[in-house]
Formats: sequence, structure tokens, C-alpha cells
Amino acid sequence: MRVSKHFKNLRDKKVLITAGPTREYWDPVRFVSNGSSGQMGIALASEAARLGAKVTLVLGPISVAAPRRRENLRVVRVVSALEMEKKVQEHLPGARVFVGAAAVSDYRPAKVFRQKIKDKPACVHLKLARNPDIIAGVARHGPQRPSLVMGFALETQDILGNAADKLRRKGLDWIVANRETNLGAPEASATLISRWGERIPIGRTTKERLARHIWKALLDRSAL
Repeated sequence: MRVSKHFKNLRDKKVLITAGPTREYWDPVRFVSNGSSGQMGIALASEAARLGAKVTLVLGPISVAAPRRRENLRVVRVVSALEMEKKVQEHLPGARVFVGAAAVSDYRPAKVFRQKIKDKPACVHLKLARNPDIIAGVARHGPQRPSLVMGFALETQDILGNAADKLRRKGLDWIVANRETNLGAPEASATLISRWGERIPIGRTTKERLARHIWKALLDRSAL
């Protein structure tokens, strides 16, 4: 099995992680978003910091507590997908690992109303514009590409097939395949899939323990 560059551990490696949802406002009080709590990305960032990595966490708007402060864990707060992409590009140089755990909204309103839309119209039509594909952009970054790029696939059907397809389309090294029932839940199960064909199932557990399993699996397989 071919693997990416071998790191013995995460110590002093620069790790960039995205987490949480994005909000795409169409007037000052309403937005398009999803039910991501950010817990999985926060758990991955906290575990990487515990393992000695220099972590930057680009975090969307969440209702749960942000990760505990550490000297080697920096949190950058954003709201929209465009803001998240900008911060990812700012912090990407020198990153050895990128984990796209955020649930980025695929679309944003093409027009943002400056005032709150009143409830008089029986129907309001929103024209949507495509948001940037943040993780695919990182994976195609050429010589600046991190040694490892891992994403997430939250699916409602054909979980493993759809996740494997996403991994190929976006040029990732690993992807975490999981069900929609994990969204916002304190526990989750998942299957890690690599571009070399390996599949590693992880049974249902807390997201903190799942994060430990994920990093351990990657380190054990010389993927970092």
C-alpha cells in the first residue's frame, strides 16, 4: 500500500482544521445553514494539540463550547463560507496536515438584502450562488499542498460508495464516511477510507474518542 510522507508523530507539525457550520445570510437576521455542532472538528483539534501539533482551528458559528485554550491551539472564528476560505488560505502555508471537518454550505444567497424582509409576501424566491469548494482547493494546491488532506462525507444513502466517490473527485488522501444521524449528536460512528483502498470502521463512541481513534489510525498507518 502506498502512503503519503511518513511523520513519526504530530509533535510540532502545523495542522489546519475547519469545523462547524457556515451561515449564509440573505437578510440581516435570516440565513441558510445546517445542523453541524462543530463537535467533531473541535475534538480533532483538541486531540492534535494534545499530541503536540501546532493547531489552527477555523471555526464556524457554534452553540457548543469552543475548545479549551492551549498554547499550541489557535481558534479563528468565521461565519460564512467565503470567510472560511479566506482564513484557510491565510493559514495554509506551511501546514503539513489539513482536515476539512466543517459542514460548509454549498450555496449562498446571490443577493443579500440590507433590511429585514417583511412577512407580507406569500412566497419569497432566493437565487443561490455556488460557494467555493474549500477542501478541493487545498487538495489541488500544487507544491504548497499539505502532506495529508482529510475530509468528511456525511451521507444519507450508500455511505461508503458516496464517500469514496467524494474522496476521488476532490483529490483527498483520506475521508471519514458517516451518517446524517451523527450531525449535531454527541456520539458517532464512522469509516475511514483512504485513496489507497483501505477502509477502517470505527464503532459508535463519543466524538472525543472517535477523534483519538482517527489520529491513531492515521499515525499507525504512517499516513502522517
